[in-house]
Amino acid sequence: MGLEKLRIAEAQNHGGFLPRKTVGLTVDEASKVYLSRREPFIAPRTLELEKGAIKNLAKHLGRHTLGSLTCDTLTDYVARRKTEGVGNRTINIEIGVLRRILKQNKMWFICDGYKQLPEPHDIGRALTPEQELRLFEVASSRPEWKVAFWVSLISANTTAGGCEIRNLRIGDADLETRMLHVRVGKNRFRVRAIPLNQTATWAIEQLLSRAHALGVSSPDHYLIPRRINGKQYDVTKPPSRWAWRTAWRKLTEACGMGGLRSHDLRHHAITKLAESSEASEQTIMAIAGHVSRQMLEHYSHIRQEAKRRATDSLDNVTITAHLSEWKHAAEEREHRQLIGRKRRKVLGTAEPKSLAPAPKAGALPGCATPRHA
Repeated sequence: MGLEKLRIAEAQNHGGFLPRKTVGLTVDEASKVYLSRREPFIAPRTLELEKGAIKNLAKHLGRHTLGSLTCDTLTDYVARRKTEGVGNRTINIEIGVLRRILKQNKMWFICDGYKQLPEPHDIGRALTPEQELRLFEVASSRPEWKVAFWVSLISANTTAGGCEIRNLRIGDADLETRMLHVRVGKNRFRVRAIPLNQTATWAIEQLLSRAHALGVSSPDHYLIPRRINGKQYDVTKPPSRWAWRTAWRKLTEACGMGGLRSHDLRHHAITKLAESSEASEQTIMAIAGHVSRQMLEHYSHIRQEAKRRATDSLDNVTITAHLSEWKHAAEEREHRQLIGRKRRKVLGTAEPKSLAPAPKAGALPGCATPRHA
């Protein structure tokens, strides 16, 4: 710790020295205090996200004391996480939690030179019909991939994201009315009712059968219970964020789509809705829930392209074969008319708008023509 930064920290601490207990706290110890203070003020989804981040921080930095952390420590941590194949977004979330832990102890100044990693801002990936079929054929081929397979079918046919599916309870799926009630995620404070098509209904039925076999009995129990260890499950808790991550990575690699994210299936579903003539933008928003302005503009563009393809289908190939001929004939007529106008202008053959009648031969100007008996 630099002497200058230490003095600044002491000044910020009302002129006193930093408590030895604070400086000597390990990341593990400080994390527990942080969560206990933060839990009453954040949503369950955020709490789960931060617990996952702290789990990874503890793995690499758990025994480090807060006073021993430096920018080099964070740089080494980032390098190790990158070698593990972790994306920039996840690393930034983990460092963000560490930052708040240090800030809670008035010690973020230790690493105030650290800069976040750049994050991709791609909207998502939509699959072709052939890719979609290939994905689900491969996903259905291995029994150990069955949960990832069923979850993927639901996402691709409802627009529900992975977090929303993980937090589904038994009572949220009504097979009689074929409706799915999403109560968490983007619309945490209101219920989003999504009609189930035939494919999504089948996938929900498979998960329900599995849940009942694992001991689920109440509407409040989770559709996908959390696995504790081996064959033990806690039906009162949702699965972790990584419940089917390994299966997803293996099956996407097996079908030649390595790098495809499970969340891309939500984008894929919304894209199909936008391309459909049956769904208005209001309908898409009602089904998909919150969509950012950037995403909405993207889907509006997809809708315009779908309309363009629809009107293109009205073309008659017999008629379009004559278009160049008709265009050439029109250009020829216009060219001849232009030449005619120029010729009349040069020769002065254009008649004036109003002409007086010409006098008869032999008549004098100003004299009336004699009348004959």
